[in-house]
Amino acid sequence: MTMKNLTLALALLLQLSLIGQSTFPFDVVLEPLTITNLPGMQSYAAAQHNGKWLIIGGRIDGLHQRQPWQAFNAAGHNTSMYVIDPVAQTFYSAPLSGLGNDTLVAQLSSTNANFTQVGNYLYLLGGYGLDASAAHITHPMLTVIDVPSTIDDIVQGGTLDSTAFTHFSDEDFAVTGGKMLYLDGTFYLVGGHRFDGQYNPMGHNTFTQAYTEKVLPFTVSGTFPSLSISKGTPMVDTDELHRRDYNVTYMMDGGQTYFTAWSGVFQKTANLPFLNAVEVRDTGIYSVPGFSQYLNHYHCPTVSLYGENQAAMYTLFFGGIAQYYYDNGVLTQDNDVPFVKTIGVVEKRNGSYSESYSSTEMPGLLGAGGEFFPDHNLAANGEIFLADSLGTDTTWIGHIFGGISSPGANIFFGGMTNNSIASPTLFKVGFVRNSGLGVLESNYGDNLGLLVSPNPSNGKLIVQIQSQLQGMTAFEVFDTAGKMMLRTEVPTKDGANTIDLGALQIAAGKYVLTATQGGARQSINFIWN
Repeated sequence: MTMKNLTLALALLLQLSLIGQSTFPFDVVLEPLTITNLPGMQSYAAAQHNGKWLIIGGRIDGLHQRQPWQAFNAAGHNTSMYVIDPVAQTFYSAPLSGLGNDTLVAQLSSTNANFTQVGNYLYLLGGYGLDASAAHITHPMLTVIDVPSTIDDIVQGGTLDSTAFTHFSDEDFAVTGGKMLYLDGTFYLVGGHRFDGQYNPMGHNTFTQAYTEKVLPFTVSGTFPSLSISKGTPMVDTDELHRRDYNVTYMMDGGQTYFTAWSGVFQKTANLPFLNAVEVRDTGIYSVPGFSQYLNHYHCPTVSLYGENQAAMYTLFFGGIAQYYYDNGVLTQDNDVPFVKTIGVVEKRNGSYSESYSSTEMPGLLGAGGEFFPDHNLAANGEIFLADSLGTDTTWIGHIFGGISSPGANIFFGGMTNNSIASPTLFKVGFVRNSGLGVLESNYGDNLGLLVSPNPSNGKLIVQIQSQLQGMTAFEVFDTAGKMMLRTEVPTKDGANTIDLGALQIAAGKYVLTATQGGARQSINFIWN
């Protein structure tokens, strides 16, 4: 073995020493299904009944364009409702225009609406799109839909009956990109923002935007369609709830059910995702201490499991968009926030969160704006699977449908947005029980929070690190062949540190930065220009 290969082997050995074993007891299996002529859809609202899915709104094109006159245009609106039968592998549709109500039709063709299903009814709130006069707005509406009746109308006659819909107008419901959940008789509208006007990425005066920065509880009472709404007192947090386009999932812990909000965008001080998670409980809003979510930052399909034997709660995230991903086992930072293939796994055990990733990847840059449809015969409450009740052979727990399919990781800044599409593919999602060794867990428990900012860098290398103790931290830079280009030790204080490692006398290219502090060690990729 040459000295160069020995150095590379040692570097890889050190990297692998960071990877422990998750207790997640399953391997993930994905099986694609294609339904002839089914259009792709992303960022839609959905419900299901007796094995059939109801798809409402969203976009039938890919990632939005950068130009205001093309972004979120009328041609990309989904102006039909669809029923998908994944078992028979067929679909049905009906035009929204049959409802005969322009205001209702406009909301039901919007994108990124907040929705949740309770029994036979889908509650759909807000959403961004065109109003009846073709102006871009966030719709100030809540619509309640009789799901079984609507599915039957579409399947039997290809039409919609307005008596299966009732709606309310309320300015507090003008929210897009948030999440709506239901627990113990109360709806919770978590985060999101109001966006009125034409989108543009340059901040020009074509729109107004306001984050809600709150959780709005409300109840709906009465018998459909004669319903009434009562709003509760909002829980406001201007820091932790200043986020949108994220995932919020149900959690179980010690017999209690609550919500966790994962990542989302954008930080107040940077156009980057949040790296922290937030628990939403009836007692308040709590940022999860000592945990950074590096993977799966935008909304994507999620699966939740509770393992009583493991005394752990697991949340899986399928693809989407993220600031970080793994490249040959090394955590890689990309501040352009690319599309990713990663299937991330977050485990909560004994009050602590840790993140890992599955050895299975999405079979493409998929997931953003897609949804998971659970098998309600297996999910305990329609949302959370009980891990101990699943068998040892492959258990098919549901399906993923739609979302954006991207031809490249960073198409937004490369002028390739028109090459992305809304995916028409379904994926059966299965679990195969293993010994708990099916994912590799990065050593986030050491919580070094290693970042290079900016990345790519030039001139000098600025590093951020979350130190767990006061003392010396060693930094090493390796090239892709494993050759050490720099080693230095720097005093760090307990807590957040920003360190200037100076100008690197290295060629432009891709490198690995490793930080070692006590028994903790973390590596990330960076680019030097």
